[in-house]
Amino acid sequence: MNFKAFIFPLLTFGLLLSMATCCKDDPVPRKGKSSAVFNIDKEYGTVTDIDGNEYKTIIIGSQTWMAENLRVTHYRNGDAIPNVKDNVEWSGLSSGAYCSYNNTNHVDSIATFGYLYNWFTCVDDRNVCPDGWHVPSDEEWTALVTYLDNGESQFDPYGNNGVVGGRIKETGSIHWGISNLSDNRSGFTALPSGFRVSFNGLYSGRNYRSFFWSSTNYNSSSSFHRSMSSSFTSIIRQALSNEEGMSIRCIQN
Repeated sequence: MNFKAFIFPLLTFGLLLSMATCCKDDPVPRKGKSSAVFNIDKEYGTVTDIDGNEYKTIIIGSQTWMAENLRVTHYRNGDAIPNVKDNVEWSGLSSGAYCSYNNTNHVDSIATFGYLYNWFTCVDDRNVCPDGWHVPSDEEWTALVTYLDNGESQFDPYGNNGVVGGRIKETGSIHWGISNLSDNRSGFTALPSGFRVSFNGLYSGRNYRSFFWSSTNYNSSSSFHRSMSSSFTSIIRQALSNEEGMSIRCIQN
């Protein structure tokens, strides 16, 4: 009997069985596929975060922005950002954390809408954005709105604008609903990701409101953000509690 001819198929079978068992016990997680509708007339670039998530990017005036919501779970140095699901715990935080809307694990939903982060994540020294990128300041948001407005609509005393929301929201009713007023001429493709309420940890606004953090604080307990809704073309500038959960769009340094 040829011993080598016998043992080689046996070893091969054992190796394949071991690989199958390994893959079953420790599957590679699927990243998910975004269903966002981008502006087909725009040329998009890409950037990748520390978790390996790839994002479309868009040049608007002199700025380069992510055209998708951040969905990273680690700071740039590799430290994990806490995923806080409990409502009471979320409302009492004073350090960085993230969550998915309604704590969903649906990978395509996360790929589309990204995660929600509190403001402490935005200003953590370990950096939540990819290398060469940062969370935009209030001034950088104002520069974006000013460029896209192009002198057509006056800012009110609080910095709100009547037309730019329609120029940065995703078009159509797939995510925003039938009353969405938008042409997405900028390519920014803002999505109605909703937010997480600071004082009770509940979720609200999915499919009709979007909220984006800035890195600029208003006072010791609140910071500036920009928001939009489906039925209006405006973009709103307000300061809300640092414990709110909102989307992040990074801007290139």
